[in-house]
Amino acid sequence: MKYKQRERIIIFSGIGVLALIVAFAIYLQIQRSNVQAFSEAYARLIDESRTLTHNYQNEVGKWKLKQYSNGTMISITDQYLPKFQSLVYRAKSLPDSEKYTKARDFTIQSFQSEIESYKHFKNLLATGNNEEDSKSTQLLSDALRYEDQAFLAFKAAGR
Repeated sequence: MKYKQRERIIIFSGIGVLALIVAFAIYLQIQRSNVQAFSEAYARLIDESRTLTHNYQNEVGKWKLKQYSNGTMISITDQYLPKFQSLVYRAKSLPDSEKYTKARDFTIQSFQSEIESYKHFKNLLATGNNEEDSKSTQLLSDALRYEDQAFLAFKAAGR
């Protein structure tokens, strides 16, 4: 091989290696951005879900104190169910991040169990059937268990 040809091969190889390093650095930055976007959106979603649950449970407390009739509590539940469903849709649309897939999936299961719990609570209010109360309580327990699993998965994935 001639000297000039060898020199060109070395130069182009060096440029190729630099291009790979730059591409890899860009890839890592994109991954960090995705993780950051997920973390921020997830934190907002969890804050909103806690506020919504707290507000709904305040309404249930008023019902327990006999400040609301069953009919009023059914209406309140009907108003809250779409808000809880909205949380499910938002959780499903969180920014993609393989790192946090388990956290997102457990969060969705938690929200869905909470919704089902409130539907059974509504049935209890409408029918007086104590089996609905048992189902509601079990589903709310499931929601809390899924929430714990979601937080553990989020923590395990690291930031």
